[in-house]
Amino acid sequence: MSEASPLRPRPGARERVLAAALACATESGMDAVTIEAIRARSGVSVGSLYHHFGDKQGVFTALFVAGVEHFGEIAMAAMARGDSAEAGLRALVGDYLEWIVAHPDWARFLLTARPRLEGQAGPQLRDANGRYFTALRDWLNRWPETRPLARRPALVLALVFGPVDYLARPWLDGLMPASPLEHRDALADGVVRALLGH
Repeated sequence: MSEASPLRPRPGARERVLAAALACATESGMDAVTIEAIRARSGVSVGSLYHHFGDKQGVFTALFVAGVEHFGEIAMAAMARGDSAEAGLRALVGDYLEWIVAHPDWARFLLTARPRLEGQAGPQLRDANGRYFTALRDWLNRWPETRPLARRPALVLALVFGPVDYLARPWLDGLMPASPLEHRDALADGVVRALLGH
């Protein structure tokens, strides 16, 4: 078998780099992570890593965008599953909580890294958010009671995900032993009241 080119990583190399970066950041914090630590953990060559990501900042930016895209897919699936506006909103809250509990390291990274990386993610993040906002507007327009909100998707996201983020942070930081899933119904009730008035 011929040796892989250092500029063309083996299949799955990108995913290995991102997984390694997340593991390193979880153990040491982003600032303490070195590009060599990511390279060693992922098994990807230095040339391949720099070619595809540029530098450590590029790796973490790609990890942030990948997290946004991954959760966006879950959120869009939750919206599609609901057979009413209320059911869709409850699914959004519930699926977000389940995602956080299933992927605590990634959720912690996204919440922590957002202020530092959101502005640097550039077109990739705009594309991911654009697809998500379009799907959200289409879903809001589907129901008479949420149609007026279709013009303000950012407000809807803030009211749906903001309280979940606030509740999840202490659990992710090890300050709250109880799973945030225990508050799923109460959070969903609050979202439904805020957006639907009942």
